[in-house]
Amino acid sequence: MALYREFTTVDELTEQYDIEATVPDFGAYAADYVARSAATRAALRGTLDVRYGATLSETFDVLPGRSDGGGLQPALFFVHGGYWKATDAKVWSYVADGMAPHGVTTVVENYALAPAVTVAEIVRQHRAAFAHLHRNAEEFGVDRSRIVIAGHSAGGHGIGALLATDWAGEYGLPAQPFAGALPVSGVMDLRPLVHSFVQPWLNLTVADTLALSPQLNLPTATPPTLGVVGTGETAEFQRQTRDWAAACAGAGLPVQFRTLERNHFDILDDLADPDGELTRAVLGFLGR
Repeated sequence: MALYREFTTVDELTEQYDIEATVPDFGAYAADYVARSAATRAALRGTLDVRYGATLSETFDVLPGRSDGGGLQPALFFVHGGYWKATDAKVWSYVADGMAPHGVTTVVENYALAPAVTVAEIVRQHRAAFAHLHRNAEEFGVDRSRIVIAGHSAGGHGIGALLATDWAGEYGLPAQPFAGALPVSGVMDLRPLVHSFVQPWLNLTVADTLALSPQLNLPTATPPTLGVVGTGETAEFQRQTRDWAAACAGAGLPVQFRTLERNHFDILDDLADPDGELTRAVLGFLGR
């Protein structure tokens, strides 16, 4: 009997979703993120640990772009990954390296992690963080009309959730508060995860997977959006983004899909590079 699609065993699903096992040196990638991010924070001298919610985990870091000092800057709001259970905002500061030379502020969200909180609570925190940034944009030197959202892996799931949010009805924001969206290697369908090695810390119910999967809860409208995945990622990770983007496009939404010659752990180098393909996509959303 199939557990999900063509997969009949937990081992088969683990082979697809244990993304750390797809590279021989995951620890080297993790150490590199930390070192690069520390250097980024030292260079950009941003405003760290801005509180957007009641708990200690609900903060974000604001890393300003380099500018001549005139006017508000466009911004990239970034949601990090880590399978909802690992890393924090400080690990991912380095993505601002691609934005800063172009005068774009990067806001890296922090949030509470599983198993202490549920995926539903994490999604609520993503929404609260973005709403706080949007409402207080001038305080951070940000032009609220020019904010692009991006996220990686579990953070890509967060972008799918942000796109499907009723911003006007639930938050009093403009119905379309984004200039563009960039989900990278996102987990858009949670249904296979209940049968996988991640279930012990996510504790998903079937009802959770139906309510929280962007694949099953498409937005009614989106800004220009690009779903991206690496060719070095597993077939399931590639399918997750490809199927979500295809469903959105089939619903008439301006969502495109692209692959890069990257793996799951170096794909953000194209966002941290001022000339990288993902940086160019963000700048395109901003009309640059």
